[in-house]
Amino acid sequence: MMLIILLMIMQTFTSNIDVQISYIDASLINIHWCSDTVLALTSKGSVYRSDDRGRQWTKMSEIFHRKALIQLEDSDDRVGIVNNLVASPVDKQLILFTGTDQIAWISLDCGKTITAVNAGKQLREYQFHPIEKDWILASAWKQCGSDELLAGKPCVSYKELLLSQDTGITWHSIATYVNQFTWGVKNKDMAKYTPKERILASFEPQGKGHQSISSWNMDANLYYSDDFFQTRTLSVPAGSRFLLTESFLFVAKVTSQYTQEVSLYVSGTELGQYKYAIIDADSKLLEHSYSILDTSENQVFMIVNHLKPSSPLGVIYISDSTGTRYSRSLENVARLENSAEFYRVQGLEGIYLANVYSEDQAKIYSHQVQEAMEEGFYAQQNGFKDEDLKKYKQTRITFDKGGQWVPLKPPTVDADGKPINCNKCQLHIHLSQSFYQFAPIYTQANSIGIIIATGSIGKYLSYRQDQVNTYLSRDGGLTWIEIKKGSYIYEMSNHGGLVVMSKDQETTNQIVFSWNGGMEWTPFNFLDQKAEIQNIITEPQNKGTRFIAYGSIQLESNGIKTEQGLLATIDLDELHQRNCIGQDKPGEIGSDYELWTPSGLVNPECLFGKKVTYMRKRREAACYNPDALEKIISVTPCQCSQEDYECDLGFVMNNQLCVPINGTINIDPPAECNGYYTISSGYRKIAGDICEGGVEHPSMRFSCPNNKGWIFDWLVIGGIIFGLYWVYNNQDKVKEYFTKTEMTQLPQSKSDKLIKQLQQKQSKQQQQQQQQYQPINLEQNDSQDQKFDEELIEKEENNQMEDDGSHELI
Repeated sequence: MMLIILLMIMQTFTSNIDVQISYIDASLINIHWCSDTVLALTSKGSVYRSDDRGRQWTKMSEIFHRKALIQLEDSDDRVGIVNNLVASPVDKQLILFTGTDQIAWISLDCGKTITAVNAGKQLREYQFHPIEKDWILASAWKQCGSDELLAGKPCVSYKELLLSQDTGITWHSIATYVNQFTWGVKNKDMAKYTPKERILASFEPQGKGHQSISSWNMDANLYYSDDFFQTRTLSVPAGSRFLLTESFLFVAKVTSQYTQEVSLYVSGTELGQYKYAIIDADSKLLEHSYSILDTSENQVFMIVNHLKPSSPLGVIYISDSTGTRYSRSLENVARLENSAEFYRVQGLEGIYLANVYSEDQAKIYSHQVQEAMEEGFYAQQNGFKDEDLKKYKQTRITFDKGGQWVPLKPPTVDADGKPINCNKCQLHIHLSQSFYQFAPIYTQANSIGIIIATGSIGKYLSYRQDQVNTYLSRDGGLTWIEIKKGSYIYEMSNHGGLVVMSKDQETTNQIVFSWNGGMEWTPFNFLDQKAEIQNIITEPQNKGTRFIAYGSIQLESNGIKTEQGLLATIDLDELHQRNCIGQDKPGEIGSDYELWTPSGLVNPECLFGKKVTYMRKRREAACYNPDALEKIISVTPCQCSQEDYECDLGFVMNNQLCVPINGTINIDPPAECNGYYTISSGYRKIAGDICEGGVEHPSMRFSCPNNKGWIFDWLVIGGIIFGLYWVYNNQDKVKEYFTKTEMTQLPQSKSDKLIKQLQQKQSKQQQQQQQQYQPINLEQNDSQDQKFDEELIEKEENNQMEDDGSHELI
């Protein structure tokens, strides 16, 4: 009886939910919000428009086709269909609809009115200028024309760079045999010291014949121009590919056309001038590919492919604040085509996750590759099953921006409250949706500390549906909760206070939602029949109660089944969830709010050298947050701990100490030595860390050979060398000593004393912990039309489209 009453109450409760169902011609591939207007693009090239935030949709295909026919003078041969939506960064109402043929379409009012543009060729790789609304760059392939073929002229195909300064109405070519291009400024701040007209492009200045961009090209140079290539300046010879960020310009310089190896150069972007330096790293980085993973926190994460071309293994490196000096951070990282299984937690500094392959299996794989390469450069292309490595994937997290990577702690109970009995198990999560359809990790900048992900508990990450569940963390990944059995697709809103999910590995007609962080779930059937739910999204601000679930559904008419796209707009506003109270008294009895401080692994309540206190809704408070919610209450510097340092160039982490690579330190004085010179003690403070006092790692200071104090200094150096030799050959004893003393758990004063003793012996040993390095990504293209992904640096979009990682991973 109680169950029947509960079901009746729940049915009455959910009957107030407003649902609008729309069927479209195919599943969605893109969606764009312009305030209350929403545009959606299907896999069949149809554009749908809604003026009421997704409640009602209008198909616009006929309008697009009619506008194209006017441009083509009623010739239907080269109309094509829409294949992408590109929004201007200056004006979200300005949308460019790219086409599969020579017609594109422009709208200045988010699709209300449409103008067709005939460039005479299919344009690709559109780039709006970040400041000038009317300026657009695009590329096009010059193809063999019928007139050329009839005249017996040689057929030549190459990529050209085109410019429009009138919002795409007219175009003109400014460069040919182009490999890659971009505007030279990223925002208004860069335009203060760099001409807004600047364009960067790599191309072959003496290009002829057919162009191929499927490999590194030694004939392509990097140029820049401040007058739309009326004149040009050579920036890097053989600079085949590049990546521009607000602070850095990275260039992959081809060093061998035959072996397809490149070296990486970097320059700052200050004052609009480029002064390149080859990156300084623990080892010579002359590799097959680089991918930049993140530059958002005054440092650079990059992944380097040290093995064969297209190797699934990579090494993550991290830079200092200059972007020129790199040390290893994590090894055996799972590489993707132009990136890696790597994720930055939004809203919190210094927290990153990465998936790696188990050390033992990665060693076996690397050894096999090296053996094959001894038989010939291309021998490694045959006989290897890279797919086998995916069975041995594991997840690691860092709370100090790559200084130390650790496994994820699994929850102690499952979603049903039953104990999880698994000896030495770890939690592993899906960071990418590139190969498999499980939902990837998801965070929001305005939902501080909350992470939702799918994954599994065990030795390795599982891809079996019966072993993958859905997990949530409320403390930035330090601890985890299993919130649902099985794999779900998810969305957060209301500052993380409202979570909506749906099954994504089987057909369903139901969503579930929770106002208390997954402690309780309310199911709601929004469809009469089951459908495949591809994703759930909400408005870009992620504050309201309206969600759009989209996917595909089988509909039957007159005995014939057809697959159609589905758009379901679900509004929970009419549930009238009570408003949260007690913002002025967080943490007190009767308040729905708490004070929370992110924690690292070593220093409690400190992360990235500071204690930041946030106000947020308590998990158990099932209430509605106001749109404007003050989150940060206070910020104070912390005392420095080991967690605030990372290993310096030439050093690696081993047993929680930075030790010299191969047990040696280069103590030679610089060529120009005046008075004294310094040698790193093995540590450097993490860029952006603001800790004060506490643990210190000062550099060692020595007299130059022509200084009177050189005899004493060389005696000291001799002692250092002897100490390093002893430590390097007695690592087991050192490890046993520190294990017994439990250094990381000692009071700060005792930890300081131990560190000081180590400094006196100069046993800041440099041995790379083979879990920690992340290199830069400038991957070559595998097809002519593939654009180099300048978005390898994580863009945090909230569109959550499936083909860009659902909840945007990059």
